[in-house]
Amino acid sequence: MTSWQGAKLAHERFVTDYDAQPHWAHRKRDDHRLSPAEVLGQETGKLRTPEQLHRIFYATRHLRRLDRLGYAHFRRWKLYGEGTLARHPAVIWVHGDALTVEYQDTPLAQYTVRYQPDHTHFKAIPEARRFETPYRSLQGQLWELDETLWQLAKRLPDYAPRQKRQKKLLPIQLSLLEDPPAAQE
Repeated sequence: MTSWQGAKLAHERFVTDYDAQPHWAHRKRDDHRLSPAEVLGQETGKLRTPEQLHRIFYATRHLRRLDRLGYAHFRRWKLYGEGTLARHPAVIWVHGDALTVEYQDTPLAQYTVRYQPDHTHFKAIPEARRFETPYRSLQGQLWELDETLWQLAKRLPDYAPRQKRQKKLLPIQLSLLEDPPAAQE
């Protein structure tokens, strides 16, 4: 198994056959039920596809709208989705150090992220990969853009600290005429 496709097929075969394979945890059972399918019998829960399980348990989903150039703003970064989908909603999936931008369940781009010590904010996005999608523009590019000319991930400047408002000094209006002297009683 030397290719990515071969690895994916082996993983898919393992996931589909997992319930029928003898499981180490059941090796000492007296009833000789060794696989999860034999142990559970007819008991089944709500069936989900492996992709659904992956998204439920391991991914975090964020909704964003692509800007006029096709970038999604996420955690102080601009991440390229697709220029032809400008102003359309997009979904950002974060799973470990992988971040994927999707539109209607079609992945547009995938990024590798490095986290800051708080494990929430990104320190760097060293790798970016665009996918071939049906949403690409039919009009070809004038020239091929490489990483030096076109950045798929751009760090936005940090928020500037808010400056305190200075109190406005209100002008004091002097009277035009002096007050007449008060009558003495």
